[in-house]
Amino acid sequence: MAKWNPLALKLVMWLMGILIAAGSAAGFIGGSFFQFDQSFGVTASVAGIAFGAGLMIAGFDPIANVSWVRALIIYAILQIVYQLFAWISIGRFDLIPFIVAIIAGVLALVLYPNKPELWMAGTMKMPSGMGGGMSRSKM
Repeated sequence: MAKWNPLALKLVMWLMGILIAAGSAAGFIGGSFFQFDQSFGVTASVAGIAFGAGLMIAGFDPIANVSWVRALIIYAILQIVYQLFAWISIGRFDLIPFIVAIIAGVLALVLYPNKPELWMAGTMKMPSGMGGGMSRSKM
């Protein structure tokens, strides 16, 4: 089963990228009438399309693009929190985005091979050869 994990992680990244980009593109319709996002200098639909495209591109090599895997997990958490908040506050709950977020977030967590890297444990090291040529003793 573990030999399929890299392919499965790629598929999760690609699928979520497609879903986010397509959903954001469909959001252009609503954004045409109520342009609240543009009063902040952004277009939410364009941002969503860019985020989805980033996930799709990172899906070719998720191991080398851990920040995008983290972004997918953060998106899933925010989607779950948003759906629960909307349900409690205004009585609106969208089941499909809620379920998709749970599935995508859990799969990204389970399928990523180096779990400590997801939590940024030990990722702040400079790669060898990077550092501007100055050692600490010269500072």
